[in-house]
Amino acid sequence: MSLNWVAILCLAGLILANPPVRGAGPEALIPGVALADHASSVKDWTVASGAMTVHFEEGQAAYLLVGGAPAGVYVKGKGSFRFLAKDPVMRPTLLFNLSENTGLAARPEGDALALGEPVTEAVFWFAGRELPQLAEPELPSLARDHAALAAVFEEREQLGWVRAPDVLRRPPVGQLLAYRRLNALTEPLVTAELVGATERFVYTSDPAFAKVESLFIQRPSVARGSVPTIVLASNALGWARTAPPDPDFRLAHLDLDLVASQGTAATMKVTETLQVIRPSLRCLVFHFTHLRRTTGSGDRALAKTVVHHVRNGDGKDLRFDVHGAYLLVDLGRTAHNGETFKLAFEIDGDFLDNESQGSYGYWRLTPGSHWFPEPELAGQSYTVKVKVAVDKPFVPIASARTVARSSTETRNVLEAALDKPTLWFSVAAGKYESMEVVRNNRTVRAWCYSGIPKSAEQLLKTTHSILEFYDTILGGVPFDEINLVEVPSLGFGQSPAGMIWLTKEAFNPMEDLSTRIVAGYGAVGGWGNRLVAHELAHQYWGHRVKPFSQADNWLSESFAEYTSALAIRAMKKKGPGVYDDIVADWKASAATAAPHGTISTVQFLQPGFLDRDRVKARYHHALLYNKGAYLLACLHRDLGDTAFYAFLRGYQKRFAWYPPSITQDVPDLVKAITGRDISRWMEDNFWGTGMPR
Repeated sequence: MSLNWVAILCLAGLILANPPVRGAGPEALIPGVALADHASSVKDWTVASGAMTVHFEEGQAAYLLVGGAPAGVYVKGKGSFRFLAKDPVMRPTLLFNLSENTGLAARPEGDALALGEPVTEAVFWFAGRELPQLAEPELPSLARDHAALAAVFEEREQLGWVRAPDVLRRPPVGQLLAYRRLNALTEPLVTAELVGATERFVYTSDPAFAKVESLFIQRPSVARGSVPTIVLASNALGWARTAPPDPDFRLAHLDLDLVASQGTAATMKVTETLQVIRPSLRCLVFHFTHLRRTTGSGDRALAKTVVHHVRNGDGKDLRFDVHGAYLLVDLGRTAHNGETFKLAFEIDGDFLDNESQGSYGYWRLTPGSHWFPEPELAGQSYTVKVKVAVDKPFVPIASARTVARSSTETRNVLEAALDKPTLWFSVAAGKYESMEVVRNNRTVRAWCYSGIPKSAEQLLKTTHSILEFYDTILGGVPFDEINLVEVPSLGFGQSPAGMIWLTKEAFNPMEDLSTRIVAGYGAVGGWGNRLVAHELAHQYWGHRVKPFSQADNWLSESFAEYTSALAIRAMKKKGPGVYDDIVADWKASAATAAPHGTISTVQFLQPGFLDRDRVKARYHHALLYNKGAYLLACLHRDLGDTAFYAFLRGYQKRFAWYPPSITQDVPDLVKAITGRDISRWMEDNFWGTGMPR
């Protein structure tokens, strides 16, 4: 991910093809940037920040001006950088990412790992600290060189960094500077983009917004299957993994009015009820990734999405900025801790994730893809009221309880609601037919796209049985309506609130040879039941109990995986034997991946292109799903049924709905319920690369 001001500003006559959206207001929310007219000579010139040192033996440099005042420096010449990676938890991941994706090596230096490379160009931004001094300018302008650098990074601004924001919490620099200015923040910010001999590096030390010091490689290629962002370091600033920082604000309620087509075009009015968490807040940063899947190819493409208005509760237009994967909003005043207010967004474009296949078509807005403005994961705990109108013959479906269905001459309409605060809300529509089974005042509904197969009824009955089992070990089914929605693919599942996306082998395992193979042999113990059980477990682990951040995502995935194995074990005849086989499979898979990363840093793990056997590509799954579930199996064995089930039920009760849970809650709760201190065990096996015996 490179410095985003190059794609959001007009600089030296360079006008980018897709400028960001600017909101209402006489004063520019993102001030213009200009390069100083003349450059200076530099010699033995150094910038140091945290673990990073950049040194230029010689070269030329010029100030970057924001609103006429120096805020950054562009340098070109003969230089190098040195970075010290000090975090032992990140060390295995750093070494893996380097060896898989680069020719660089990290060398031990005390308790740290040092890495570096020669540098030919660099851009630095500073806020809250003095800029490095430059000599009196006497050289010609560097505008042409700088414009060429901006053009190199333009591709990255379009597509290349879309995976990175959630991981590194790094909005565009123009937005970041505006966020600091409007919120009157004083903590020093340093961010740098370095053009190395073999790679391009982006460094950021941001204790105010991101609260991390990060280093990653950003490559220009955005070809399908590429790895444009290679994470090397992400160090906490001012907080610990066992006590992460709170988000700025929380999304408490979502009102959505969506009018959609059968293709990719739609309009939506989104009204969000927000609650401030930090002491004072004027400028809000939302995740908002306007992407869609290109029909029939599987590639991602930028959607032509327009945010027309952002208004406050009084209907007043607010200034805003949309770029890349972020939406910045200026409230025009300071909101205080605990204050609740509303923002209304009017959005249209071709943002529907359309996947037409033959005579069948559908679109979906998937959870976690930021298709509407969302805060950080820790700030997502919201109730929902939604109205969806879609062109016939498509039928709308939402991950919420059905309130009413109706139709007009041209559209089918759904009204739905959730009264329990959730996250990962999803909406879809397609040429679906449905059937349902009601049991214990609970409705489970199957949505199929090529008629309702006879086996769908058995799927619904199995779903009810699994939910009844979860009721006994976890207490109370989170939602009284579950929609099972078919996806025309194989081997996939996803679980928004009150909705399960399932591929076709779950609905009709005997349809053809491919579905029979996947349903029967896709996983140890059979894929079909394990897939359904895992996704249903997410209604508990992921919705009723929410992970605080990506580092805590095992509280969703590992806990759902282990809970689903308990459901398999409870099945008649071969259940216990299948459970033992599943645990053994987890152990073998996790042992292969464990030396290369930890469960807490698995989101940074990036296998390279040369992994043709795809073994390393499965390391992410092996750590997040298999190793995490294996740790829970070991904990279950050590605690025994009574204490372990008390732990699961206690977890579901104590962290029901809000607030989200962090990893430290696991040892704390185990100790509170059983008296056992598993802190060292967690240090070795969760935060570290160990495997329990």
